[in-house]
Amino acid sequence: MPGLVREEFGPTLLALAGPRLRRLPRGLRAALAIVAALVAVALVSAVLQRRSEAVNEYVQRDGLTFNFRYPDGLALAQPRGTEIVRLERKRADGLFVQSIAVEPLALPAYRGEASGVLPVAADAEKLALERRFRDFELVQEGKTRLNEVSGYGLVFRARLGERRLFGRDVLLPEPRPGARRGVRLLLLATPAAGVSRAEETGVRGVIKRPYRTFRFGTEAP
Repeated sequence: MPGLVREEFGPTLLALAGPRLRRLPRGLRAALAIVAALVAVALVSAVLQRRSEAVNEYVQRDGLTFNFRYPDGLALAQPRGTEIVRLERKRADGLFVQSIAVEPLALPAYRGEASGVLPVAADAEKLALERRFRDFELVQEGKTRLNEVSGYGLVFRARLGERRLFGRDVLLPEPRPGARRGVRLLLLATPAAGVSRAEETGVRGVIKRPYRTFRFGTEAP
């Protein structure tokens, strides 16, 4: 049977190590075989992980403009209610894992910085979240920044049926003085996304990339 490696590229590592391996005790050879199999599995997993992280770009050009990047592990889904765009990850059996949605944000007239009116808008947001999610519990709230844009964030936990649900709700006005419009970013995750605490929403899982790369305008930096 012809060799798999051309002569000019030989001998192979297996050909060099073969005689020495055969002289090793059977138990040690078995252990080495297991290690080699584990390394092969790890390499295959790394390749699959890199493939799942292939990056796509979303650009919203109508009305309020914004853009972000997202991996293949997320799929564009039908927006709900007033949502502009929604991305979800579900398991093969249809079980919800995590999502990120962008909705328009409208602020009342105000003077000075938006940081003064955002806590007021957040009070109404908390009531809406409490009505929407079972066993809603606010974990933390306060000022936040996303790619140098000042906003206000709510972090919470709730229930999705019998499963735990973690969320992050970010109110983000346009970065200009007196801006009265912006976006609301709602991130949801379950333990199936590798999230074990509410604070990890948007930090772990495939929704991390669109959240961290979100920017107003049509051009990414």
